[in-house]
Amino acid sequence: MSSTSNQPVGASALPAIKPLPFGRACLYFGASALWFRLCVYHLMPGLLRAGAAPFWAFISSYTLALTALIVATWLALRKEGYPINYATFRGRLRFAALTYRGWAWTLSLFVLGFCLTGLLLPAAQVIARLPALAPPSFLPAVLNPLVAQSARMTQFMGESLAGQWWLLLLYALFLTVFNLLGEELWFRGYLFPRQQVVHGSSTWLVHGLLWTLFHVPIYPWYLLYLLPTALSVSYVAQKTSSSWAAYVVHGLGNGLLVLVPLTSGVLGNRIE
Repeated sequence: MSSTSNQPVGASALPAIKPLPFGRACLYFGASALWFRLCVYHLMPGLLRAGAAPFWAFISSYTLALTALIVATWLALRKEGYPINYATFRGRLRFAALTYRGWAWTLSLFVLGFCLTGLLLPAAQVIARLPALAPPSFLPAVLNPLVAQSARMTQFMGESLAGQWWLLLLYALFLTVFNLLGEELWFRGYLFPRQQVVHGSSTWLVHGLLWTLFHVPIYPWYLLYLLPTALSVSYVAQKTSSSWAAYVVHGLGNGLLVLVPLTSGVLGNRIE
């Protein structure tokens, strides 16, 4: 598979990208996973025990976890001498506009990754049936492969959906800004280019495997299930040299699985 330039678009006036050896990359991914584990498996149940509504416990714990990735990106860039401005966002973090060819690669890899992921759903179900690795009850049912999913939800995390536009708008904000942008800034924007200095054309594979393993402490039942999507996101980031491509592939998958059923549930009887 072809490699792309390690020099980000518009990077002529920016500091050189520092290499990220494999061992140190494992520490970055591992620390990120540990932080998420603490927020999801300790903060979220703690908020529930304190009387918080399930939806707000979910939003609060995940938003805190993802905000830390945004802050970590900002601190790391500042430490390396990058100004926090649009040039750094577009150049160093590779959020340059996609070309028509880039869009073709993006949409094609989304379809491929999404279909292959669907074929691996039985593997997720097998793992989820193991008592030690079963999804905890405090997580949304949409994350449990043993729960039959519907094209339209009627409730989400204890909240009735029909007519609740505030919930849909809040979740859309959480998804697009914190979930997607937070992860893409840190993993594809900051870490990926540093890994590419070391691994060259193999970066997509190394990064994709590490990003899959990042999810395991949170969703161990998705070990194999997430692999095609993770590799698709990583490969499209390398092929297009654009973090927007990874954002789109990542976002389409999450949107189809959660945002579309949420929207249908909020619309209620209007879609019948």
